Amino acid sequence: MGKPNIKSRGLLALVISPIIVTFSGWQLAKAQSTPELLISIEFPDGGQRSPSGRTSGGGTRGPSRSDLIALMPGDDNAGTTIASNPKIFLYVPEHEAKSAEFEIIDEFGETIYLTNLDVTNTSGIVKLTVPKNVNLTKNQEYTWRFAIVFDPWDRSADKFVEGTIKKVEISSDLENSLKNATPLEQAEIYAKARIWNETIATLAELRNSNPTEWEELLTSVGLKEIASEPFASCCQIELE
Repeated sequence: MGKPNIKSRGLLALVISPIIVTFSGWQLAKAQSTPELLISIEFPDGGQRSPSGRTSGGGTRGPSRSDLIALMPGDDNAGTTIASNPKIFLYVPEHEAKSAEFEIIDEFGETIYLTNLDVTNTSGIVKLTVPKNVNLTKNQEYTWRFAIVFDPWDRSADKFVEGTIKKVEISSDLENSLKNATPLEQAEIYAKARIWNETIATLAELRNSNPTEWEELLTSVGLKEIASEPFASCCQIELE
């Protein structure tokens, strides 16, 4: 058998090399097509809650499973939203009360919404959706208050939590970045932009498929103790 032709070897190498490059490019494309594997959602400067946080009426302890807690950043429970009708998430501990009260107050101290809710046998994480007839105005801060009413004749016995929500406007760049993003990527974008309501609302929808990201978000704002708590089994309370 004769020796292989050197020119043939060179030709073979030229044929094989593009295949190797193409395969490497395919691997890179595959990795880029699954970026959610690398997503870790933490809220910037979420703030650690102090031992004397004010998330429960009359309480002096930090967040625990026995407290009524707002799922919002920091001791002041201050959040932002781009929605006219945002969602408020609360952790409701086991209790014996039958009713609760939810109130929204504008920056002038006027109550713009007040309703009573049936919370019989309701515990866990509850979602309150601000009704459509209450449209928040941009760049205004609203105070909300949720109270579990143990005795309608003695409201000093209420267990309550309150916070603020401010509607903000997003930039065109941020809006464009959201268009082609997956829901999980959108949550990360909202978090980096410090828009709390859309961050937690998006992850709440994805919690069953992405429990790690949900827990990471709550842990980043000092709510690790209730990160694994289930949503209220009776309902997600929708306000009319």
